[in-house]
Amino acid sequence: MSGPVFDAARHCDAMAPALGLAITEQQRPAVLQFLAVAKAMSEIVFAAPFDEATFEPAGVFRAGRPCDGEPA
Repeated sequence: MSGPVFDAARHCDAMAPALGLAITEQQRPAVLQFLAVAKAMSEIVFAAPFDEATFEPAGVFRAGRPCDGEPA
């Protein structure tokens, strides 16, 4: 897979405020380390073969709505 190089620090700087997170200078090294781990894990997942012909999406949960066949 080619594309932009993942920069954990830039990602952290952009996403923390968007998510309402306050990351201290003490926390930052560990956050960056785990962002790098998450990126490596995502590369493994995206590299796995995927046959769209056998893909079945999961059902969608909607709170407050009964399932088919269940009383309201």
